[in-house]
Order: sequence, then C-alpha cells, then structure tokens
Amino acid sequence: MINSKKDSTFEEEYESLKSSKFKQQKFTGWRKVPSMLRISIFFFSIGVLFVSMGVVLLLFSKKIIVQNIKYNNENAINITINETMKKDIMIYYQIDGFYQNHRRYVNSKSQAQLEGKNISLEDMKKRHECDPIISNKDLNINENKLNPDDIAIPCGLLAKSFILFNDTFNFTYTNDNTQLNVNTTSIARKWDRDRFKNIDMNRQWLDMTDEHFMVWMRPAPFPNFTKLYGRINEDLEAGTQLTIYINHSKYYDKSEINNESNIQRSLILTTSNIFGGKNKDLAVSYLTAGGLCFILGIIIIVGYKSYEQKNK
Repeated sequence: MINSKKDSTFEEEYESLKSSKFKQQKFTGWRKVPSMLRISIFFFSIGVLFVSMGVVLLLFSKKIIVQNIKYNNENAINITINETMKKDIMIYYQIDGFYQNHRRYVNSKSQAQLEGKNISLEDMKKRHECDPIISNKDLNINENKLNPDDIAIPCGLLAKSFILFNDTFNFTYTNDNTQLNVNTTSIARKWDRDRFKNIDMNRQWLDMTDEHFMVWMRPAPFPNFTKLYGRINEDLEAGTQLTIYINHSKYYDKSEINNESNIQRSLILTTSNIFGGKNKDLAVSYLTAGGLCFILGIIIIVGYKSYEQKNK
C-alpha cells in the first residue's frame, strides 16, 4: 500500500517535470530591439563618462611636480627645487636608448635559480635558459674571485646587465651638507620580494635579494624607461638646494653598450597621487575615446533623421 502511494507520487512529479515550461523550454522569450534613440543615449553616456574621467585625470596630472636631472659622467650635481614637493617624493632612475625588450635578452634568465633553487651547471646547459651567460667566466668580471667554471649565480644576460646600470646616489642639503635620507626599501613588488632568494653567498657574484636588482629584473617594453630607485619621506620646499653625489657603475664605461649606442641616464624626482605619477597620455586617451563616442552618437542621430526624411 505504501509502495503504491510512493509510486503514484513519483509518477505525478515526473509528469509535472515533463510538462514544465522550463523543461520544455517554453518560457516567454525576450529580445531587446534597440532603437536609434537608445543607441545614441548609450554612446552619449559613455562619452560623458570617459570625458569626465579624462578631465579628472588631467587635473590630477597637472598637480604632479616633476624634476628631471640628466647626468653623464658627473660625480656631483647641484640642483634647486623649483616648486614645493610634498612627501612621498619618488626617485626614478631613467635610461633612454637601451632596449630591454629583445626576446633573447628577456628569456636569458633562470626563474628557478632566482627563487633560490640550486641548479647544476650541466642542467643549466641542457635547459639553455641563461645562454650565453651560464658560468662565472662568461660574466667577464675581473674582480670576481669565484671559480670561473662554476655556474653563475645569478645567470643570464638580464642579470649581467644590472651591473652596467647600478649607479647609486647620495643626497645632501647643499647649505649645511647634511644627509637627506632616501628610503630604498619596498621599492620592488611584494611578489618579487617573496620569491627572490639567495642560494649561497659564497658562490654568488650578486645578492639576489637586493631590491634594486629585483626592480631591474622586470624588463621594460620600450627603450626609454624608468626604474624606481627610492623615496624621500619628507617635504622639499621651493628653493631648497640639493647636491647629488653619483657613484657610477665601474663597468658601464668599459662595456660595448656604451661604445655602440647613445644611452642617456638621468634621475627623476616626482610627487604622486591616488592615480600614480604624471601621465597626460592616459588623460588624453580618455578624452579622445569620449570625444569619439560623442561623434558616433551624433552620426547615428543625423543618419537616422536623414533616413526617415527619405522614406516619407
């Protein structure tokens, strides 16, 4: 008796499912047919949004103060702060005319080695990751006291080129020669700070936990680029005179790079805001996109009105 009731209940539920609108795909369909007015309103709305963002970005970008300091072989440069710069003041090391985007150059590194994994010279030769800088002798660093036949730690062209552009800078107030503190911590991304590890400092030619090295190991897409060097955590009033002492890389003048290309090095002092540094290109992009949306909206309205008049 109980089984028959269960069977009847099951059959009723089964039949109801078979005849349901969802199961048989009988729900009422909805198809949006946009009108010319709605399309125009859409383009005008997007245009207003983009133009508004462009104006906001442009206004914020104008408030950014940037001071560019070019140098060649100078050991000391005196500068005067033109406008008051509020903390934090970012210091960027700029290089013009050096290509970090070559495929062979970008691929010439060992990610496993940078993460602290010990890889033998034989395995590295099989992987072909660091060609042509695999062993210590490939580095051509005369002061290196390591075994020339051991694997280079770190290996690769990307790591080797760091020693060509690892200039260091000391900032002092010109009037009393007191030191201006520059914060060089947390300049690399947290992801890089967590994954870069040393293997054995007795076998390494370079400290892989150096944050300047971590910043360098992220290749730039264009030949003119900047690398974050540090931050000044205090305000600099307009008229402040600073002396920048430059410790040049001893390998730069000896390199083929310096002899074969016109590379310009400079420092950039800049303030920042919630949108980052000075970036007029981004603001112009938003304004251009917003303007195009307005133009498209007008074209649609004019075209539709012309079409209506022809069919009257």
